[in-house]
Amino acid sequence: MRRRRKRGRWSAITALAVVTASLATLGWRQSTTRETLASLDRLDRELVVLADRQEELARELFGIERRPWVVAQAAERLGLRPATERETVIASGSTP
Repeated sequence: MRRRRKRGRWSAITALAVVTASLATLGWRQSTTRETLASLDRLDRELVVLADRQEELARELFGIERRPWVVAQAAERLGLRPATERETVIASGSTP
């Protein structure tokens, strides 16, 4: 009889230890998952901000490449002006 009680006691202790370990593992996995999801949310927000910035830079670059901006900058920085019709010379494609 004594053996059965000891075995039963050890079985209960072992079962309790297994359940406790399972719950601890479950809690750890859930906290790790929460941290990972928080990191993913942060990265998603950063990607949205970076995509907006990229779009803004693309619009700015498009504006910089346009002729009116180039002419204005050439006049302001270099003192240049567009050529008049009288100053424009059409070069032919043939060589002498």
